[in-house]
Amino acid sequence: MSTMNKSASTSVTIDSVTSETLVSEVAPTKSDTTVIANNKDCISLAAESTASEQNDATKSCSTSYTGWSDNDEPRMFDQEKEEKGCKEIVNALTYEELEAMPDQNMPLRHLRADKGDIKKAVKRIKHAIKWRQDFGVDKIIRAATNPSTNEEKEIHSILKHESSPGKMYVRNHDNSKRAILYMFPVKENTNHRKHNIMHLVYALERAIACTEKNRLEKMVIIMDFKNWKMKHSAPMATTKETIHILQECYVERMSRVYFTNAPLIFKTFWNMIKVFVDPETKKKIVFCSGKAGEEELKRNFDETKVDACALGTSDLRAFDVDQYFGTPFDETFDELP
Repeated sequence: MSTMNKSASTSVTIDSVTSETLVSEVAPTKSDTTVIANNKDCISLAAESTASEQNDATKSCSTSYTGWSDNDEPRMFDQEKEEKGCKEIVNALTYEELEAMPDQNMPLRHLRADKGDIKKAVKRIKHAIKWRQDFGVDKIIRAATNPSTNEEKEIHSILKHESSPGKMYVRNHDNSKRAILYMFPVKENTNHRKHNIMHLVYALERAIACTEKNRLEKMVIIMDFKNWKMKHSAPMATTKETIHILQECYVERMSRVYFTNAPLIFKTFWNMIKVFVDPETKKKIVFCSGKAGEEELKRNFDETKVDACALGTSDLRAFDVDQYFGTPFDETFDELP
């Protein structure tokens, strides 16, 4: 993944494109800690009880999960409808699924993503939870921040190698205090599908952590295509898996995606992959070009804190992978106040 900003011919202004390619979840925020701890106590008791007792324990555990917590993201529905919808989703989950949720707000994000359709939201949240467990998202976060086992140390090494050229990393925030995830496809250094996806997940989780500390849930992405050629396009299998993860496993985690410096040849690649992108996500994608594109970037970013690809004017520090991994997980690289 990379930054998104695009300069194109002056005849093109801003193309809003529908895409569902980016979204994510992160470990529980400090505000969730007490709730999660209480929930895990419930689950431990349930695991030790008989089948009938487990039924009661599950109901008891579900009551301690609201499915939402207070933050500064705008509402889609009124508070009563959102709280009621979240409770219905929570009640449809097993205690194992509740324990596996990355944070208290996951049901609310799915409720909003599916426009209040409870049945659809339940199906998608179950899929997302199972994917997180199967892919080992929590293990990836541990490996990135505090590896202890040999396996985690190996994952840590893989993540650092994938990160080393600065092809995808979190740096500073936009004017709304959302973390910025930069992606530079031309800096791809491996094209190893599994390792690429692990790195993507690490980047998304970190961007989420850097956003949630500001009481928000959605990041922004700047994807820069300067000097991009067809040879830089990811294999179709990797592209499709990336889109699936962003759309189905990280719902309501992306506020806006900016494509910058996209050459005409990129339009050919985009036309090939946009059929896999959900219409609602496409609306969040902006091709930045011409005067209108410049105004869009200037309106949403502080030019002293962003990369040159997003019209930044400052001489920002070059990316340093050791410094990046040595920085707290909820802080961006070279974070500026």
